[in-house]
Amino acid sequence: MNKIGIDKIWVLRLGSVFLGVEPKALKEVLEVTQLTPIPLAPPPLLGLLSNQGRIVSVFDLRQVLQIPPTGSDLAALLEVEGQAIAFTIDEVTGLRTNLSGTWATPSQEPLFSAVLEDGGKSIRILNPNSLLAHLTARISATTPAPTSAIRTTPFS
Repeated sequence: MNKIGIDKIWVLRLGSVFLGVEPKALKEVLEVTQLTPIPLAPPPLLGLLSNQGRIVSVFDLRQVLQIPPTGSDLAALLEVEGQAIAFTIDEVTGLRTNLSGTWATPSQEPLFSAVLEDGGKSIRILNPNSLLAHLTARISATTPAPTSAIRTTPFS
């Protein structure tokens, strides 16, 4: 067991960035064949998809993390506070159970709980609750205010 209390993680690749997700948060990896677009949606929200009868918002973390786009058709589905959200990924590199690398707590990255330095690469451990809060705040900040109700005057 390591000093931050994580004993295994799924490692996902997003461009040149490696993300770690605890198995209890990652529900499945989906092949995204068709998203339903949302008119006037803010940029990190790509659209909606249906998964086992649930409507799931799909986000582009490349925009959030400022990573060049690659056009992936995979998405990681997370369960966060009873809500399903997904974000695009390029690849699942595997499940890591021997987490004996060097752990460091990130100082300026609120979306991550820790960083694992392993074999010359950094694996950023995603904090699903912080991710949900960040995406919710970002969407709320960019959503236009509702317009006033349209008044109709009956014809006389």
